[in-house]
Amino acid sequence: MSNDLGIDRSGNNNSWTVTNLAYSDQMLDSPTNNFCTMNPLDKTNIGAVVYTEGNLVVDPTPTESGAPIKIFNNVYVSSGKWYWEVTALNFGTSFTTSPHSALRIGVTNAYNYHATETSNSIMSQSGDYVIYLTDGRKINNGTYTSYGSEIQKLDILQIALDLDNNKIWFGNNGTWFASGNPTTGANPAFSNLEAGDYAFGINDWNRTSHAGKFAVNFGQDSSFAGNKTSQGNQDSGGIGDFYYTPPSGFKALCTKNLPAVAVTPSEHFNTITYTGTGNTNNPQTVGFQPDLVWFKSRSASRAHVLVDAVRGVTKELVSNSTGAEQTSSATQDLTAFTSTGFTLGTPYNNSANESGASIVAWNWKANGSGSSNTDGSVTSTVSANVDAGFSIVGWNANMGEDTIGHGLSKAPELVIVKNRTDADRNWVTLNTTGTDKSGYINSTNAMDTGNLPYFFGDNSTYTAPTATVFTVGNNEQVNGSSDNIIAYCFHSVDGYSKVGSYTGNGNADGTFVYTGFRPAFLLMKVTNTASDWHIVDSARDVDNVIQKTLDPNTSSAEGSGSNRFDFTSNGFKLRQTSGSYNGNGSTYIYLAFAETPFKYSNAR
Repeated sequence: MSNDLGIDRSGNNNSWTVTNLAYSDQMLDSPTNNFCTMNPLDKTNIGAVVYTEGNLVVDPTPTESGAPIKIFNNVYVSSGKWYWEVTALNFGTSFTTSPHSALRIGVTNAYNYHATETSNSIMSQSGDYVIYLTDGRKINNGTYTSYGSEIQKLDILQIALDLDNNKIWFGNNGTWFASGNPTTGANPAFSNLEAGDYAFGINDWNRTSHAGKFAVNFGQDSSFAGNKTSQGNQDSGGIGDFYYTPPSGFKALCTKNLPAVAVTPSEHFNTITYTGTGNTNNPQTVGFQPDLVWFKSRSASRAHVLVDAVRGVTKELVSNSTGAEQTSSATQDLTAFTSTGFTLGTPYNNSANESGASIVAWNWKANGSGSSNTDGSVTSTVSANVDAGFSIVGWNANMGEDTIGHGLSKAPELVIVKNRTDADRNWVTLNTTGTDKSGYINSTNAMDTGNLPYFFGDNSTYTAPTATVFTVGNNEQVNGSSDNIIAYCFHSVDGYSKVGSYTGNGNADGTFVYTGFRPAFLLMKVTNTASDWHIVDSARDVDNVIQKTLDPNTSSAEGSGSNRFDFTSNGFKLRQTSGSYNGNGSTYIYLAFAETPFKYSNAR
């Protein structure tokens, strides 16, 4: 009831006096269920949007330049069936009742948006599924097709997104366009949506005087900030407040409706910091038995040292070096993997346990010392954490074009290969998000496509990884004759890890990158120019701003710049204009691991 706002129903008489609040100001959000909103961090054309009503009303102000703008929500989805509503409160100074043809509303594939679209592009490319508000035409990949009808001011546009069957419907004021029926799956606007994470977007490509002001309802307010009379309709799970009843099986975009997380991040990845003692029997607690530990001194210029369970505790590789594998004694550096972490001995590389040094260790769980894998043309030894999308792969090379079994259930998106035997061999790195590229993690060199056939092909043709194997060429860097080779393979896992790419905007109000979790660890590199690799994490920077970096290609001590990143509940936001992180139009790759999945994450 409208007069119930502020009433304490517990019987303790702690009611509040309502001042300057309307009934429509009260949302359905709770500590255990938060609804989607628009995201003020996730937009193009910096500073050009006013967000009000708890980020449910967006106003791309016409006083800004006429460059295109795209506005997105804060919950991306890759599966399931979802429903939400939008109404136009205003169509700008020149259009009081009808929208300008520049206005588009729909969904966009996050890969398409972050990796390939520039700030001046419009939502009409592959991966964008939208309609014009002026006449209801649908648009995808530059093709405009007759579909719906004009959306008037205060009409309620309905969107039903079915990512289990890759379809989307649009409707208006209770009627689905083109006799569509989301419940039965009939007559969708599009039925060929690409796989990926989808965001809801509003796009105005010419805002000089035609901006639209919109109110969005993801299930928390069918009054649209008091502009309509609430109807109180719920999804099939009894959640939400919609103006129209959602189609059967379609849900409100809220954390309670998000799928359960299959991987608990803290059980598979963890970062620890400690002070070295220089003594034997120095145990460190990780929270699980790690199978890959990456050490780096924060306080001194020391090597990045990697030790894994497939090679054994005395075998060390240095990421900032092209050198061959080094062997410590049984009482030096990492002396044992334990059920809860690892034990350190006296220093060997002065990276793992130097007396008085401040040290960080990044830890991944695989599956112990590994087992034989015959999926490829060469038998490999694989320690695979299939659920977490990570494997350690070792093999003895024969200088041929070979396939190597990696032990995962999906094709790896990031493969890091190191020749253990020969000196002067790079850490060859393959990234398959965006345009497939290779580079060296020990080098500042730009990444490119030119060497792909030599490292991951037959010298003339590149072969992408599959769900069972990746290909290495007859190149000494990755497959030298009789050499021992090690590879670390990663693919994205919802709510736990993300291998991806993004495009910088060169602004302090930088690009927002959606991961689906609050990051605990981020490795990244600009691909098109020469620059360092960077690692940041939430153990060294507990709160925002994230600015303490270590560079895998150098031995330098920890750097502390200004305002580099914010880690948010659902991704990360660039806060720096440097070309190493956020150059305008530059492309970046990244590997991120979760602190907390978005379903359970709190903003900071």
